[in-house]
Amino acid sequence: MKLQKNNRYFNIAAYTVISCLIVLVGVFILLNFRLVWQWLKEVIELIYVIIEPLLIGLILAYLLDPIVDFYEKRWQSIREKREVHLEGCQQRKGKKRWHVRTVPTLLTFITLMSIMGLFILMIQMNIQQLAIDFSIDELENSLTQYVVYFEDMMSGITKFTERMGLVKGQGVIERLYAEVNRLIFYLYNNFTGGILGFGVHAMNWLLACVIAFYLLQDKEHFLSFLQRVLKYSFKQERYLKLRDLGREVDRILSGYIRGQVIDATIIVILTSGALLLIRLDFAIIIGIVAGIFNLIPYFGPIVGLVLSIIIGLLDSNPMKALYGALAILVIQQIDGWFIVPKIVGECVKLHPIVVLLAILIGGNLFGLVGMLIAVPVAAFIRLLLIRFIPELFLSEEK
Repeated sequence: MKLQKNNRYFNIAAYTVISCLIVLVGVFILLNFRLVWQWLKEVIELIYVIIEPLLIGLILAYLLDPIVDFYEKRWQSIREKREVHLEGCQQRKGKKRWHVRTVPTLLTFITLMSIMGLFILMIQMNIQQLAIDFSIDELENSLTQYVVYFEDMMSGITKFTERMGLVKGQGVIERLYAEVNRLIFYLYNNFTGGILGFGVHAMNWLLACVIAFYLLQDKEHFLSFLQRVLKYSFKQERYLKLRDLGREVDRILSGYIRGQVIDATIIVILTSGALLLIRLDFAIIIGIVAGIFNLIPYFGPIVGLVLSIIIGLLDSNPMKALYGALAILVIQQIDGWFIVPKIVGECVKLHPIVVLLAILIGGNLFGLVGMLIAVPVAAFIRLLLIRFIPELFLSEEK
């Protein structure tokens, strides 16, 4: 009797075998959950290490794309005026035309490096100002006093232990020096490891900048390629739905990023101005750091508050710590009650409680990165719910 592969019994047997395999795999995962989870974490970390430059490059390209578009419009108008003026003589000479987005992309990276250079220059100026007020002689005298104090303390400890008969003084000194050497060796190892880690991250960021440059320069080419891949992979109806969903996600993300940048800029101006009025050291730097951390909702003023208190307490007038803390608290209230709801809230349409919960969950699961992406992810989940369960948001959307 010849067996037919397409008969009903063959299908039942195939589904039974597949179901048994799935059950066995599920039971194995449940019995060895910790081992499987550790293996998955190692695989994910390995994949992340491999594609880290690509991910950073994609994020940089997405963040810098509005600036490139801004420069592209100006550069395109300049090119059109020049071509009209030259009446097409460049085309007759047969010279290759530059890519439309090459110069705008270069200008974008020059702008970014200029901002970073300006920030480093401000730090250098503050350090130089502190160095002017700092005396090398005072540092030398302080170090000498500390050395003398340490030697006197060691001598007292030695005499005390010998008098009490607890342990020989030489043993105490040897143990103390062993602990000091161990501490120095530990710091050295961590320092060298930190230097190596910094070098690896620097290379990844450099490669990510190169990837971001080519992604920005050839944006239209990559987008058209992605559209062709989606058309080939999905049916027309599903492709159209994915395209519309992608556009809505892009609108939410771009609006959120634009709102966060505006909010951070306002925080920088308000914080720097308030701290300059009370003549606190590193006022502009504290304002910039508070603005950068303000990309995580509600955390910028907290960082500014801590830095203001620390710098104020180190000042000759410790009351500046109190003045700085009061100024930051006022700015935090203004930001939380007026700026964020008006600028950021309208972009993502999330309730403040949802924003706080998203930040807490993202921070607990993925650390700082989770806190950064928590609000956009929550907005994306809200978008999916609106698409697939619109009844939940009917009254709100109306």
